[in-house]
Amino acid sequence: VVFLSPPWGGIDYAKSRDFDIKTMIEPDGVEIFQLVAEKITQNIAYFLPKNTPVSQILELSRGLTRSRNGSEGLGAQKKDLGVCEVELVKRSTKLRSIMAYYGDLVGRGVEDDSMMSNSVEAVDACDKT
Repeated sequence: VVFLSPPWGGIDYAKSRDFDIKTMIEPDGVEIFQLVAEKITQNIAYFLPKNTPVSQILELSRGLTRSRNGSEGLGAQKKDLGVCEVELVKRSTKLRSIMAYYGDLVGRGVEDDSMMSNSVEAVDACDKT
């Protein structure tokens, strides 16, 4: 598992309506994700600002693939998994950040609702099939 938490650029990230993973993270947050997925693992947890568009978070999962023999990587010749899970991290009722899970991390959240902290609201898995 790789946990990604790239710098968001200080408090200025919140001034923008949308936080663009590609242009507002340096180096490019999409390239970082793709490099990790290709060279290390697709089991990625990505910690992102609260104003990151869900469409960008979902788009990252589009390129995730797994070959028939179980090896991981990116590529058009392999099956597109297109699945991610998004958690909205809250304090009281205020949204603070987003956690996005990919690969085998999807669906591995807290199974017992009584154990879930009121600071995190689980959001249904995002399946783009």
